Amino acid sequence: MNILIKNGIILPMNAPKGEQPYFCGCLGVENNKIAFVSSSSQEADKFLALHKDDCTVIDAAGKVVMPGLINTHTHVAMALLRGISDDVPLMEWLQEHIWPIEGKMGYQEVFDGARLGILEMLMGGTTTFVDMYPYEEAVAHAADLAGIRAVVSPCPMDFRMEHFETDWRKVNEFIPQSQVVTMMMGPHAIYTLSDKNLERSISLSHELGVGSHVHLAETETEDRDARAKYGMSPTEYFQKAGLFGTHTLAAHCVMVDDRDIEILAANKVSVAHNPQSNMKLASGIAPVKKMLDAGVNVSLGTDGASSNNDLDMWEEMRTASLLQKVATMNPCAIPAYTALEMATVNGAKAIGREGELGILTPGAFADIILVDLEKAHLYPHTNIISELVYSAHAQDVETVIVNGRIVVENRKCLTMNAQEVCSTAQKHIDELLNK
Repeated sequence: MNILIKNGIILPMNAPKGEQPYFCGCLGVENNKIAFVSSSSQEADKFLALHKDDCTVIDAAGKVVMPGLINTHTHVAMALLRGISDDVPLMEWLQEHIWPIEGKMGYQEVFDGARLGILEMLMGGTTTFVDMYPYEEAVAHAADLAGIRAVVSPCPMDFRMEHFETDWRKVNEFIPQSQVVTMMMGPHAIYTLSDKNLERSISLSHELGVGSHVHLAETETEDRDARAKYGMSPTEYFQKAGLFGTHTLAAHCVMVDDRDIEILAANKVSVAHNPQSNMKLASGIAPVKKMLDAGVNVSLGTDGASSNNDLDMWEEMRTASLLQKVATMNPCAIPAYTALEMATVNGAKAIGREGELGILTPGAFADIILVDLEKAHLYPHTNIISELVYSAHAQDVETVIVNGRIVVENRKCLTMNAQEVCSTAQKHIDELLNK
């Protein structure tokens, strides 16, 4: 599809530091790539003349045109489990509530749970997500059908290794068939993996040429137990085990000290910061500003919808900024543009797609969202960046394009029947809770 977006406020996320980050202009899409980005209407006229018989024109007057948001850590099928267990500590939440009901879930429940989460993300402007869950083949299929970009991470855990071996093979077979789905290994966490099974995951990462997506230093309990068992922090343990020898995306990193941060920076480990989930489970506050200052690439994730309880990246941006301000007692910590970078360009770097995603530039993939500024809560227009981070909501996203394909138009998802997705999810959870 060829698409011309004109009359919009273009926010490409690549402006040199100190320069105005947005401008009024236009953008062209050829097939699945961005063809041009310009402030000149003449460029739009040339593009339209070239593609006059095959071009969709979008008038973006009153809208921000920006890269789609990148959610670098979630368990999307857990949208099915939203609200089943709230207001309890992490390990109690996992062991007594989440893992028992997940044990009853199969391919179909994961597939339909993933569809529910994907619908929510697309409607809120998330165009890429990084997932970790059992039955990742189901998540891969759901993402492909919905047209959202996904990095699925088959998840080895000591009590699920047989299923993991089947799952990663099925995902690996599916990847070449999709334009939007890729894979990482998903070694769950230090407390769910033996040395042997962690080694198996690391070996597969090297064998398949993919990265690793891991929970790291999420709670004080995890840190204390690792030091008691191994005589080192979880970060030091994973470094010694060789996990960081592959491209690594580490979720949470709440309990990291200065030495841990040095290790993350030296090994180019990216961090997926999940502020709202960490707050809700009382896991703590990740030292994001300190990590950024040390050169660690920090991106944003929502975590699963049963520990957040939504998949709203706009809320994560706002929370990430405000939380660091109060944690450091510094109102300058994580300014609005930095929060936007965490949700776009930093997310692309975290999954090894720097320059291809999270940015509007010729040659990048056409993952684009249009945000409607004609809302009372976004007036008056004095600082577009602040409006987006501190005032905008998921419901302000009007149009979503992924890989050059319009998947949300005028607040309607074109790739899924929203009513059917929601009713199917309700049927599944009713059945699971009654088993």
